[in-house]
Amino acid sequence: MRATVLLLVCLGLAALPVLEAAKKVKKVEKKVAVDELESLLENIEEKDTKAEKKNAEKNPCEDHMCGWGKECIVDKKGEPQCECIAKCPELDGDPMDKVCGNNNQTFTSLCDLYRERCLCKKKDSGCSKASNAKVHLEYLGECKQLNECTDELMSQFPDRMSDWLFQVMKELKSRRELHKLEWEELLDEAETDDEKKHVYPVIWKFCDLDVKPHDKEVSHHELIPITAPVIPMESCIKPFLEKCDINGNGAISLKEWGKCLGLKEGEIQERC
Repeated sequence: MRATVLLLVCLGLAALPVLEAAKKVKKVEKKVAVDELESLLENIEEKDTKAEKKNAEKNPCEDHMCGWGKECIVDKKGEPQCECIAKCPELDGDPMDKVCGNNNQTFTSLCDLYRERCLCKKKDSGCSKASNAKVHLEYLGECKQLNECTDELMSQFPDRMSDWLFQVMKELKSRRELHKLEWEELLDEAETDDEKKHVYPVIWKFCDLDVKPHDKEVSHHELIPITAPVIPMESCIKPFLEKCDINGNGAISLKEWGKCLGLKEGEIQERC
């Protein structure tokens, strides 16, 4: 019996170093696991910091505006520069993508027209005709023979245009695209008042066109959104609007716009 007890004690004493070793192994494993976790977290934080830094580095071209037919390029100094667009987007061949220039030349797209203008202004070898340095958009679609704008059609144009603008306002309201509650309220008034039906759409369109820059005048460039889609159907619009520029300064003031479209002095009010 005493021999058995002695044997067990001996075995227990012998096992102590093994247990201690096992504990040490576990401590080491635990420390390694903690170190690996800390290292992983540090890597994640480092990547997040780099990502935040990268996002913080704003693209110089982000807020740099270039004209039609141009694109922003960051030069070697990191500065934004406007260059003629290298290549216009490929289109699906829709005839409605074509545009007619003021030189009566059909271009594949609006981008192609202004890219050509840009190249020619810079006297680049890619320019097809030097005179295209002054080309600009005349109307949407392929160039064609337009209907004649007779004196009778010209005299009727102010009424046709104001009626058309009224219908445009109604359509935009139905799609909730008039943007300002004031215009919706004025349109409601116009629908029950024939006089206001002529006045409000005319003032609204002036404000709608006077955007870049908003200087209380409408330039030739700002008229393009209204003339380009309409000229193929209404040949009087361009010569009519050219006559609206009474002082010949290349832009139409609200007063000139209103008088041209038949508004009385008291009806021409600033609402932009």
